[in-house]
Amino acid sequence: MIVTVANHKGGVGKTALAVHLVFRAAESGKVLAIDLDAQGNLTSSLVSRGNAVGRPSADQLFTGEHCPKPMATGLQNIDLLPASVALNATDRLNLSSGLQARSWIRELAKQYDVVVVDCAPALGLRLTAALAASNRVVVPLIPELYAVEGVASVLGEATAIQEHLNPDLKPADFVLNMVIKQANSHAAITKKLASMVNLRKPYLHRRIAVADALAERRPVWHGGNSPAASYEWKEICDGLLADYYGRKQDE
Repeated sequence: MIVTVANHKGGVGKTALAVHLVFRAAESGKVLAIDLDAQGNLTSSLVSRGNAVGRPSADQLFTGEHCPKPMATGLQNIDLLPASVALNATDRLNLSSGLQARSWIRELAKQYDVVVVDCAPALGLRLTAALAASNRVVVPLIPELYAVEGVASVLGEATAIQEHLNPDLKPADFVLNMVIKQANSHAAITKKLASMVNLRKPYLHRRIAVADALAERRPVWHGGNSPAASYEWKEICDGLLADYYGRKQDE
């Protein structure tokens, strides 16, 4: 299974969700993390930046003569195709480069149980290639007004890719992140979003334990002291990975 985590708005916890999907899937099988965001937050959540220097990187999916070889992270069952600054130029390439990236992502996926792709916060060729290769797209949102306004563009992009490039892409799943229980505005916007899209539960609340876990390159359910955060993040990851677990059980 290939899962893309995407939102063209930044600051919504996109990489936090992507890395937790990687950690959770790796507890049951072999996982490849692909970082298509030149900021490299997924990369630095799994390895030190220095370890990724000089390695084959994700931009080579679009520009290389051969499929790039992922690096081992040293974390059990997790390999990585790291980000590089060269990714900033890939959105200016033509569609044939995106179709090459789609083919190579799918080829790499044959070696793994799950592939998780973390996209840049933008609409462009990287997102097109990732969605064209994927079975599932997950869109993190925060309960703010702009999240409601931006839903249509994300849905439109996924629908267009499904119709023209990838009929196997399932309808988008939306994950609500950084919820503040005491905020009346969050409650109202959450209700509105739930009427518009497939908003998965549980909702993820704003918790310092998540930032602490990512800084230590571990999931929030390992070594932390927040049972509530552990429960929420395990549950949301398990729900999103349900197809993968189902296949494993059927084999």
